[in-house]
Amino acid sequence: MRIAIVLRSFPPDIIGGMETQTKHMGTELHNADHDVTVFTKQYGNHDDSDVPYEVARVPHWQLTPFVSDFTFLMVALLTLLRRRNEFDVLQCMMIYPMGFLGYVVNKLAGLPYFAWIRGGDYYLMNDIWWKRWMMRRVLNDTLVLAQSEEIREDVTSDFSDIDCDIEVLGNAVSVPDETADGEGVLYVGRLAPKKGLEYLIKALDGLGTQLTIVGDGSERSQLEALAADTEGDITFEGEVPPDAVDKYYSSAAVFVLPSVEGEGMPNVVLEAMAWGLPVIATNSGGLPTVIEDDLNGYLVSMRDPKSLRERIETLIQNPKKRKQIGENARQYVRDNHSWDSLVSELEEIYVELLIDTGDLEE
Repeated sequence: MRIAIVLRSFPPDIIGGMETQTKHMGTELHNADHDVTVFTKQYGNHDDSDVPYEVARVPHWQLTPFVSDFTFLMVALLTLLRRRNEFDVLQCMMIYPMGFLGYVVNKLAGLPYFAWIRGGDYYLMNDIWWKRWMMRRVLNDTLVLAQSEEIREDVTSDFSDIDCDIEVLGNAVSVPDETADGEGVLYVGRLAPKKGLEYLIKALDGLGTQLTIVGDGSERSQLEALAADTEGDITFEGEVPPDAVDKYYSSAAVFVLPSVEGEGMPNVVLEAMAWGLPVIATNSGGLPTVIEDDLNGYLVSMRDPKSLRERIETLIQNPKKRKQIGENARQYVRDNHSWDSLVSELEEIYVELLIDTGDLEE
């Protein structure tokens, strides 16, 4: 199968969950004998020699975020139209704006496409009328994947007047041979308002448990100032390369994701679980699909440092319970989020899409 994948950013420019997932997904699809090309924004000069497939860096005008996105979409549209005959299917890694790009390419050139709701792209944009208009075009036109049943239900409810074709397909991660055997609390991700790190810092005030924060972002200076005003042992590691994150997972005891807005199915949660770390996360987006309370982790309310603190204390002070929940978490990932499983499901989707569009006979 000849697969084009389109997304706005790609490592090493951004080391986010969707970007990292797409990079690994491309490799796994290539290893399964598919011809993969990733279309993404051009930043700087990257040779992308660390992946076994083509990464097509699309030029854009970096004047403002809006201008950057608009010019990227226009050039990407022209590029995909020019190369249309090189691909069997277009995989859009967000419903907005990538899904709408796929919609336009399909109408102009007939290239079958589908979009993937990753979580943040939907929850942060579905209240803006023109973005909803674009999402509606996609939802009413083709298959859309959601990272969890909760996200599927939210989208179906919000667009109840149309017959959406939405299937659930989450992320995949590799399960390491070893398991975590460390101390303290770990957070990995962007330092952004939606991640709710201020509540985690407050939860650890005076608790005597070390917190390691891996990542960078717009909130770093404010969070460092907040940490300095608390009685907490908090270390900010900054952004680290993806292949260096494992050492932090392996040396932690508990992983916490205190998000205050809807999440999709964060890679970091699955990665932490794959290492055998019990996860404490807020009850948002697709997280309840992954975490079963008191079995493979804990769910708490958003913006609730007291509940965070109680769950952290429970796990830190009870090594036996911590180990059991961590083992359950690791087994859950092995059973439900392996790369072999994800690639197999994607292959079925490609075939189904081509049959539906008449490009492949049953």
